[in-house]
Amino acid sequence: MDMNLGGPVWHASVAGSLIKAVLESEAERQLAGVGDASLGEWLEVTQKAVHIRRRLTAREQLPVGPVVDIRRSDEARMRAARLGARLSMAPPDVLAEEIGALW
Repeated sequence: MDMNLGGPVWHASVAGSLIKAVLESEAERQLAGVGDASLGEWLEVTQKAVHIRRRLTAREQLPVGPVVDIRRSDEARMRAARLGARLSMAPPDVLAEEIGALW
């Protein structure tokens, strides 16, 4: 799933407080010192969490090379299968979004 962010991003998701400003502040703290907001930064506030996505700097991209989204691919299913019983801890809707069907 391409989110049309123009390249790889750092992503922080924070939940647990009913005060959105607290969640946003913590997400910002988690991303302190990484990425380059001038290349792009996106804030998403949902009922459950605050998400911040921030583009990687050119230097941060060098060691990882091209970033490919593997959601719902054979690669994603193979990695998920390695988790065995631990996979049962993930909510079904998250599994559907990330890996599709395991079998």
